[in-house]
Amino acid sequence: MFNFLKSNKKYVPLDKELRKYFENNFLWLMQEFPDPKIEERKILRPTTEDFPIQWNKSQENAFEALDIICGNMQIVPDMIALDFYDNGIKEINMGTSVIFMESDPDSLEAAGRYHHEKVNGKHLISLDQALLEKPDDLIATIAHELSHVKLLGEEKIDQNDEMLTDFTTVFFGLGIFNANTAFQFYNQTDRWGYSNFGYLKIDEWAYALALFAFVRHEDEPGWKQYLGKTIKKDFEKCLGYMIDNEEEIFKFDEEKE
Repeated sequence: MFNFLKSNKKYVPLDKELRKYFENNFLWLMQEFPDPKIEERKILRPTTEDFPIQWNKSQENAFEALDIICGNMQIVPDMIALDFYDNGIKEINMGTSVIFMESDPDSLEAAGRYHHEKVNGKHLISLDQALLEKPDDLIATIAHELSHVKLLGEEKIDQNDEMLTDFTTVFFGLGIFNANTAFQFYNQTDRWGYSNFGYLKIDEWAYALALFAFVRHEDEPGWKQYLGKTIKKDFEKCLGYMIDNEEEIFKFDEEKE
């Protein structure tokens, strides 16, 4: 019996322009940050082994997480100044329910901020105090801001590129956290809403993570178990595509129509 609902269309993740954006930038990151080798880079996971922190919603937790992430990103912790501000959550009353929406990362009220000017010779990053309530989001935000340090602070680029900054978290082994926090939905008895962190979309995170695994020759990386359900599914599809179409990855020549 024919299955008319089954599509014969070949799965292709993202469009060609976006795929080449990530692939080109991955090669660039390997060139700019050659040590340690990509196969030897440690991937931080949401485990007590990687983050042996007694989480108690304190600012001390943020400094402990900062030290660990700095170690993974080859940054001297003493070169980072960290402070906090109160951003808050926006509440919208819908009559029968209440939506709580966190700030748009494109706005000035982002969960984290990297300050281009140094303070007492240190790179200054600021964090929303509310992040102390959510360790995974805290880690993701610190990773993003420290990626600014690696790119802008170390003068690898002269103009900010937020997509590249998010992608850099993957390169330095923090992709699990930043991909998982990209979109979170919650539904409680009296309220619902979502939090949206970062500048990449879910399918873009999936491709970035898959590219990381592909370059490391990881067909079945153990760390994928820590990915959220949606991102994990897309990640597996992207990695499968790369393995099946290896000759297309990092190919930048114009293809014939």
